[in-house]
Amino acid sequence: MKRNSLTALAVLVLVAGAALIAWRIVGRPAETVHFHPSPAPVIAAAKCTADVKLITTWPGGFQGEAKITNTGTAPINDWYVQWNVPLEAKITQSWNGTWMQSGPSVMIHAEKWNKVLKPGATEVAGFKGDAKEAPTIADIYCG
Repeated sequence: MKRNSLTALAVLVLVAGAALIAWRIVGRPAETVHFHPSPAPVIAAAKCTADVKLITTWPGGFQGEAKITNTGTAPINDWYVQWNVPLEAKITQSWNGTWMQSGPSVMIHAEKWNKVLKPGATEVAGFKGDAKEAPTIADIYCG
């Protein structure tokens, strides 16, 4: 009987101790945590102007140029010029830039050797293509 009393007393002491510890942890006011996040870096939008024009045309084809000028105060990395042509016009070649086309949307972007366009600088990329008639050029964008 004495053994059961000691066991019961030991369990009571353990439960009381655990309750005391829990009260000490929960009963204390929480410390204020101050969180000061760093401001997100500001990335300025590319400031540029672009022009795309045809230089010459012939039956079944054309040659043109895409010109981009950095009008901002920061360099433009991996510059591009994008524009739209009629669906039947297909770009077949470019120089001073790499071309890609998806439907009517054409883009010429920087090569590895000319990918940084410094403030005030201009790049001109040429292109050739196939079309029954001289294509119209619309919706010119740059970045």
